[in-house]
Amino acid sequence: MLLRIFLAVLVIGLVVAGVVTIKQNQNAARAGAMAGGPPPATVTDTRVETTEWKQRIEAVGDLRAIQDVAVASEVPGKVVAINFHSGAPVAQGDVLVRLDAAEDRAQLEALEADLRLARLEYQRVERLRGSPAFSQSLMDRTQSEAASLQAQVQQQRVRLERKDIRAPFDGVLGIRQISLGDIVAAGEPIVDLKTLDPIYVDFTVPERHRASVKPGQPLEISVAAWPGETFTGELLVVSPDVDVRSRTLKLRGQLSNEDGRLQPGMFATVHLIQSSAEPVLTLPRTAISFFAYGESVFTITEAGETLTVHRQPVTVGRTRGERVEVLSGLERGQRVVHTGHLKLREGQKVVIGETVPLPEGVGDR
Repeated sequence: MLLRIFLAVLVIGLVVAGVVTIKQNQNAARAGAMAGGPPPATVTDTRVETTEWKQRIEAVGDLRAIQDVAVASEVPGKVVAINFHSGAPVAQGDVLVRLDAAEDRAQLEALEADLRLARLEYQRVERLRGSPAFSQSLMDRTQSEAASLQAQVQQQRVRLERKDIRAPFDGVLGIRQISLGDIVAAGEPIVDLKTLDPIYVDFTVPERHRASVKPGQPLEISVAAWPGETFTGELLVVSPDVDVRSRTLKLRGQLSNEDGRLQPGMFATVHLIQSSAEPVLTLPRTAISFFAYGESVFTITEAGETLTVHRQPVTVGRTRGERVEVLSGLERGQRVVHTGHLKLREGQKVVIGETVPLPEGVGDR
């Protein structure tokens, strides 16, 4: 019995000693790792480049239709036919709405009958010319009556034509504002009609830019509805006066809009491109850390085969697509961390991994 108890105690002691030994080895390994610092982080790198950027004037503006009208009737009447659908394209001269014209048509027929009779009377009097029964005054009176009726017929035809409400130009219709059977008054809006291709962009710039803007300059715009896309056009009009309150100059550009994606009323960011270009230092936007207290990058220094990163404050300027202008803090050709900087800290060692292409549009602002 004593032998069994001794063996049991011995086995338990050996197990406890083994566990303690394993824990000691693990703690020693962890301490050794901490003494040598964290393992190198994997990042991608890039270099500060010199890029030729054309000077730009940035502004904000609004898109406007080249032609914009609320189609209305010139005469009152009852709607008997609607020949369009809301949002549909139409061509100049298309009949959009027909008003009841039965009474006007009957009146036109009566006037045309009176006109035929007046012409016959005039012809009879004219055949008497040279005979004792001829009267110049009678001839003048019948001629005047025929001319008056001719004018009334023409006037009634115009009134009848106005019962057909037509599109004044090519464009796209808005939302219908009348229904079949409505009695519309003269001037009452029926539907909006806009020409969308091309399209205007109206914007303003400070008066100090007056010497550097002129019609024909290229411009680019971006809109919130199509993020990451740029639409190109040209400056069309420079206002001849300056707003006395804001001291700004009104400009109007024109852009192609064949696909109709740009719509009147949209807010646009406008870049008016100047002819001269200047060299600037640039970096990919993803290489820069943006904080409330400023921007910074991680520069890479080489010591043999060891790469170490250091945080460097920078001052940035304009943004073009995925690249940002660097105003100060870096030099051309300097090596910096491109991606992976969120997990880094000052003085950490890194290794360069394979660059993964970013999805299109990432980094734009």
